Amino acid sequence: MLIGGHISTAGGIYLSPERAAKFSFRTFQVFSKNQRQWKAKPLAENDVEKFRSEVASRGMKKIMIHASYLLNMGTSDPQLKTKVLDGFLEEIKRADILGIDYLTFHPGSANGTTEKDALRNIAENLNQLITKDQGCTILLETSAGQGKTVGHTFEQLAEIIDQIDLKDKVGICFDTCHVFAAGYDIKSKSGYGETMDRFNSIIGLDKLLGFHLNDSKKGINCRVDRHEQIGDGMLGIDGIANFITDRRFSEIPMNLETPLGEDGYFKDLAVMNSVLKEE
Repeated sequence: MLIGGHISTAGGIYLSPERAAKFSFRTFQVFSKNQRQWKAKPLAENDVEKFRSEVASRGMKKIMIHASYLLNMGTSDPQLKTKVLDGFLEEIKRADILGIDYLTFHPGSANGTTEKDALRNIAENLNQLITKDQGCTILLETSAGQGKTVGHTFEQLAEIIDQIDLKDKVGICFDTCHVFAAGYDIKSKSGYGETMDRFNSIIGLDKLLGFHLNDSKKGINCRVDRHEQIGDGMLGIDGIANFITDRRFSEIPMNLETPLGEDGYFKDLAVMNSVLKEE
């Protein structure tokens, strides 16, 4: 499987491939800027060259950037929308400068507007930003449905994609914790099969381009976004096993986003390897 994890960029983004390699990751995810600030420090040309060289020399592929948490693409507030569009455009530019394949973002919130309007806003905003010549593909991340966040049902995600002009430039990042928390049974074998069949019929498996592998602190349909280490949560290793043993997804990047981050990845991997050895 194409297993990776969210990796720190402390000291320079060019150091992230080396950090990822310590876990034998074949892929990874990073923030290209401080995820909780609007402003972004320009990427130094030397850092970009070293990053690209490190990724290539280690044979890593299908790298992700996770966009800033501030970018509520569902907003109807004109002033906030301007900031969001500027911020998202900067994320696309940085992904392309770095040669990164996927830019993943949280679809947004219906705070201050209706769910229908939020979904339309997301699509309209993406249509303003996406161009034919951009290198990266934009991935809408499945949400847990906490508060007024949208994107927690396959139908909502399909509604957004249906309104996007350049559909070949968008896909889905499937977060296992979020989907479970949103009410989909991906823990049992039968539930997993039904869920993925439903995803295929509503969105299409061809649009499933990335995963976030996370256990869930809370139970199914809790609508609470709380990640847990692999095997320690309510989704459990049985739920995670459904994904890492599904050969349809062997070349789809699966990035860990567990609470301990790099401090917990060896434990996460050991739990997953115990399953894979039985295959």
